[in-house]
Amino acid sequence: MRLPITLGLGLCALLSAGPSLTAPLNVELAALTAAPWSWQQTQMNDGALFRPAKPEQYQLRFLPDGTLAIQADCNRAHAQYRLEESRLHLELGPTTLMACGDDSLGDRFLTQLGGVSLVFVQDGQLFIDLKFDSGTMKFTPIEAGLGQALIGSRWRATGYNNGRGALVSLVEGTEISLHFGAEGQLEGSAGCNHYSAPFAFQGERVSIGPARSTRKFCAEPDGLMAQEAAFLEALPRAVTLERSGERLEMRMADGAMVATWARAE
Repeated sequence: MRLPITLGLGLCALLSAGPSLTAPLNVELAALTAAPWSWQQTQMNDGALFRPAKPEQYQLRFLPDGTLAIQADCNRAHAQYRLEESRLHLELGPTTLMACGDDSLGDRFLTQLGGVSLVFVQDGQLFIDLKFDSGTMKFTPIEAGLGQALIGSRWRATGYNNGRGALVSLVEGTEISLHFGAEGQLEGSAGCNHYSAPFAFQGERVSIGPARSTRKFCAEPDGLMAQEAAFLEALPRAVTLERSGERLEMRMADGAMVATWARAE
């Protein structure tokens, strides 16, 4: 079921966000789409404060085509939006239903987004007022680092972690591909099957969720299925990216290599 949500600008945004803020008459589309937004906190008017331990895992990304990509911890949601001067109309779409852990604020984040009323950009920050003047969500832009520069790019693997601590070349005649989608999804070929996984950037750091793939079996060439399994197991362990020209390296927290990549044409 799709849920219509309407956001607008008003004086209550100024009152709930603090006396130093001055709400503009209109929100320009370019101000929303200029960068992804990272949730910093929600201050409720009853004194409750919700602040995510990892703000980079709670994001809004307004795309120029009218799509809003939402990251709520380990889950993803999408909405269609339309901006009309001071009002932003949202039609919320489906949400993934992964279990993110007891300390996750993902459900609360989505609930608050479902009760938004007013929105404005002030001093480079995004403020969203909740209905009935009950509180204010605060977002900051995510600076464009290596990660953001990779959005939309395509890569082919030149090596992968075989699960035994070694970076090895691909089985001859096979290919592993990677595409950083604008809506927070990695996708590509794992050699035999097509895969996808949610991802998010924070500077040069990346968080990748568990990969899902189709379930074909490819008998040839020999070793292909073992290669695919090792790659899909290693992929969510990537935490850092290093790029040198048309080459890209993914590494785990201990420095071990996940995979090496060359830019695809």
